[in-house]
Amino acid sequence: MAAPVAPPRKPIAVAGENWRANPFHKRRLGDDAPDRISDWGRDPRAGDAERGREIGRGVWRIAAERLSGEHVSPWKRPHPSKHFTARLHAFSWLNDLAAVGPSAHKRIAELIDEWVHAFGDWDDIAWDPELTAERLFAWLCWGRPAFEYGAPEKRADLMRCVARQARLLVLSESELGDRHLGLIKAGAALVLAASAGLPDADRLYAHGEEMLLEACAKQFFPDGGHLSRSPEALAEALCDLVTALDALPEASPVLREWLGKQANMLRMLRLGDGGLGCFNGGSEGSAASIDAALARAPGDTRSFQFATHSGYQRLEASALRVLMDVGGAPPLAYSERAHAGALGFELSSESERLIVNVGAARELEPAGRQAARATNAHSTLVLADALSASFEERRGKGAPRLVGPTLDDVRRSSDDSGITVQGRHDGYRTQFGLLHRRYLFIDHEGRNLRGIDELIRPMKQKTPTSKTPIPFVARFHLHPDVRAKVVEHQMALLETPGGQRWRLRTDATEIEILRSTYWGGKTVPRDTLQIVLTGAADPMGHGLGPPNRVRWALARSS
Repeated sequence: MAAPVAPPRKPIAVAGENWRANPFHKRRLGDDAPDRISDWGRDPRAGDAERGREIGRGVWRIAAERLSGEHVSPWKRPHPSKHFTARLHAFSWLNDLAAVGPSAHKRIAELIDEWVHAFGDWDDIAWDPELTAERLFAWLCWGRPAFEYGAPEKRADLMRCVARQARLLVLSESELGDRHLGLIKAGAALVLAASAGLPDADRLYAHGEEMLLEACAKQFFPDGGHLSRSPEALAEALCDLVTALDALPEASPVLREWLGKQANMLRMLRLGDGGLGCFNGGSEGSAASIDAALARAPGDTRSFQFATHSGYQRLEASALRVLMDVGGAPPLAYSERAHAGALGFELSSESERLIVNVGAARELEPAGRQAARATNAHSTLVLADALSASFEERRGKGAPRLVGPTLDDVRRSSDDSGITVQGRHDGYRTQFGLLHRRYLFIDHEGRNLRGIDELIRPMKQKTPTSKTPIPFVARFHLHPDVRAKVVEHQMALLETPGGQRWRLRTDATEIEILRSTYWGGKTVPRDTLQIVLTGAADPMGHGLGPPNRVRWALARSS
């Protein structure tokens, strides 16, 4: 699968930030520390015990990267990338180790104590404010063994390190305002630090809640979706917010109201297995974590099928669920992980995923994340292997930002036969003079999904200089658990581990099954397949019939 690859970049920009390492700044962090942690955070995230056992054996992997060999301690080993180093320092893996249970307590204590010994005073990467927020949050939720069962002679240094990290977050409040999810994590970490009994708790509570209120006011659509348009970003934010809400002595009613909206939006973005649709820089996430976060979110449960602000449509009938991306690019400041996947969709039946996007686990290395942003990594139509949006380079200031396309003519209707959603985007208009319109229909029994893809030349568009047909493909990336084969001309058979059988028929000129990859699960990458429908569009075509129209139908046979 061809896809653009971004040049290597640092996940956290540290150039020009070494001022934090100067002696004056480090003295500002102080030495006051508590004698003990008086309360622990209740993070709803469910750890991956399998990964935790790997860590216990000395196997260290971050998404698709891993340390070669087995190492009790990862801190002084050569790392495959700076991204890998940063994710180790974040300690987001700590809840996986904690999920193993009491047998992992000694290991947790050793790893935290080793980190404090090596980096507890300062490190330019490790003490980046966003990584510090993640680490402090993880320690105050999942690091209890280090504080209660760790080496007593190391306890004072550990307590001092915790207090200094909290003070760094207070001092970095203005910088964290541009970190989006980092601001939410920092606010939650400060609330937990106050609840834990760290010095100047009232100030920590005030700063933490202020950060969370600022984030809710600036980072979310009125329907509760995150401005990044990433379902997984929304889930991450909700987990942090419900953890903070639990630790606040008296939470603001405004905060509680926002959590109710976010929870309902998250429910709308789930598929049949309880996980999320893989859109705009995210993965399936953990169904258990989402269940736990939603159970603790305040407010009334409200179901809805379309999110005008967030740009998603949900088609649901019986056991069939479809999520369709009908939104444009997020605001520019939130688009560095957004995908060129306009009119892409994902589908599940019962608790099994069938059609997916390639996805991008949050800890995936930057080059992999950029490849997953390409249009051909989504279950949508791709014209001449081009992108349906553009990526704005930032000259070393971070990942390229997504620009465009414009989506319009989004409509939804329902009748006795089923539900229809349609949308149109102009991502190919500048280069090829064509618009892409897609219709999706499901019947009320949840046994049929039908689609039409059209390539339309607007009436006011100038006559193209070339009349050469333009190749296009409609891609259907399959979940790795799904088997597929072409069984006859213009028809493919899909089979799931649960025994479901689906037939995809089409009037496309050619249907084939090609290799693909999946970065949306908890283990990445996974090899998988994609069904590809091929055609060639007339540059002057109207889209009402071939060659600028392709029809397809997915029907359940058992």
